[in-house]
Amino acid sequence: MSYQSAIVFGFNEFAKQIALQIAPEYPSFAIFVMNESERLAAKVAGFEAMLFDLSEDWKIIEEKFDPSDLIVFCALDQDAENVFLTISLRSIFDELPIIALAGDHESAAKMKSAGANKVMATQQITANIITEMLEKPTVTGVLHDILYEESFLKIAQLVVPKECFLVGKYLHEIDWGEEFDLLVLAIVDHQLSATFSFTSKGHHHHIDPEDVLVVVGYDDSIAALSEAMGIIK
Repeated sequence: MSYQSAIVFGFNEFAKQIALQIAPEYPSFAIFVMNESERLAAKVAGFEAMLFDLSEDWKIIEEKFDPSDLIVFCALDQDAENVFLTISLRSIFDELPIIALAGDHESAAKMKSAGANKVMATQQITANIITEMLEKPTVTGVLHDILYEESFLKIAQLVVPKECFLVGKYLHEIDWGEEFDLLVLAIVDHQLSATFSFTSKGHHHHIDPEDVLVVVGYDDSIAALSEAMGIIK
């Protein structure tokens, strides 16, 4: 479902990347922050942000937006704040789609219990990967499924075995979508202190044993690639 309005709560690096990419997609868009430093950071990035606190009764949302056509992203710095914010919003807006970021899977479970429709664990997906996914037109549908739908898409890390058929190949030599029905978001080079090389920057990366592929796809697609790579579970 498409929405006419969106709100991002917070302006840390995760919130910033989300805001920069989704703002043009919504006729009505706003950022809410809890402190002056984030408000100034948002201003530097080209956004006007409004201050709020966790005791809000959210009349400001009802005054500025149509809640039936609004989606919100809870991306505050602290998981506890995101949980409280989610509870607060859900207590007022029964049908409001809420997407929350959580630091780990335990916090993600709390977000779900608090009423979030979708939760993304930042331990599993970095701000740069979010940016990578949002910037690539071919990934638009995937991102939509991850954020808005009851999707079974997963992000997985696959370590390249020594005898894997991928060893010695370059990322661009493999048509990942056609052959395996998934996307490679990044590759971690074991020789470079496990630093990420995102697919837009590491297009010519030479795949070596013990490199780690960060992929997004459905369980069966990830399982098929794992089997083809010779990964033994």
